[in-house]
Amino acid sequence: MKTIYFNKNFSVTSAQIEAVRLEGRFSTLASHSDPDNVMMGAAARRVTEPRGLLGGAYVDWLLDTVKRERPEVFIVGKEAGAVAERRAEFLALGVQPLTVADAPTLRHLDRKDEFLNAWDTATLPVPAWTTFHDLGTFDAGVAELRAHPDFVTGITRLCVKPARGIYAAGFRVLTEGRDLGSFLKGELYQMSMGEAQRLFVQPEQAGDALPTMLLMHTLEGAERSIDCVAWNGRLAAAVVRRKLPDGGPQLIEDRPDLLQAARQIASTYRLSGIFNFQTKDAQLPGGERVPNMLEINARASGGLRYSMAAGINFASLAAGLALGELLPEDAPRPRTGIRVAEVKTALVLE
Repeated sequence: MKTIYFNKNFSVTSAQIEAVRLEGRFSTLASHSDPDNVMMGAAARRVTEPRGLLGGAYVDWLLDTVKRERPEVFIVGKEAGAVAERRAEFLALGVQPLTVADAPTLRHLDRKDEFLNAWDTATLPVPAWTTFHDLGTFDAGVAELRAHPDFVTGITRLCVKPARGIYAAGFRVLTEGRDLGSFLKGELYQMSMGEAQRLFVQPEQAGDALPTMLLMHTLEGAERSIDCVAWNGRLAAAVVRRKLPDGGPQLIEDRPDLLQAARQIASTYRLSGIFNFQTKDAQLPGGERVPNMLEINARASGGLRYSMAAGINFASLAAGLALGELLPEDAPRPRTGIRVAEVKTALVLE
């Protein structure tokens, strides 16, 4: 039985490993620096990674592990860019490393300001945005975006987030003020304009600099996450899930427009493996709701479990494509029109 190797990655990887195990087509190998991580408990074989290894030293360790353990497919998590730069060394050992894209493309997608600058808005529009790196450019950006034709006082808000980051780290919606009600409701992703200005002036006072930050219009429509698998730029499967209010279940939708966007993304960046992109709806003056591109993640999303419930075994499909056992057109069609929820379970660790 051929083996899929998963190195250190986010917790959703354990769900991918479990799905592969239940399907029974592939064996699984996992490595992580924490021997009690859920990834390790889910895999048939496991290797403990040395702590603190980065860059070339970590890739050297991965190559030694691959040479010893002999997996056929490697779904790369940690240090995907460094692995992509040394792809030929993994291929020489008989393993297909799935880094989603080559190293320059990974860097491009990771830098959201560069990505948005180069994005083709004929595929999907983007919200109005700018960058800032200190209090002065923040204030100038606020004035610019408030003067933008799409800005409607009392409806459109602004948000900030780092140009480089994962999940919601550093994301805040800007408000004119904070009250006791918002505090008691636990609205963690909001920040008043005054709080933002006080925060962004501090690095200047300390002689430091902010990282490049994005300032954007906050769209108030439906938010969607699209989980995809591709091979050599050809889309095999995509699951469109709409996030319902209050953080509850998610709805798996049939959206040909977003499937076409997924095909275009896979082709443009020549992607191979599991990736994700995020959209949010803008409401046009006539009432039409149009999805806007927010970002592309060259990795599995944190909510991949929801999309897996629609009938796509993402890791197994990616491995089958990489090994030439499947073609993109062989991928199953996901179920649509269903609501899915995540149920946490306990796992006994050996």
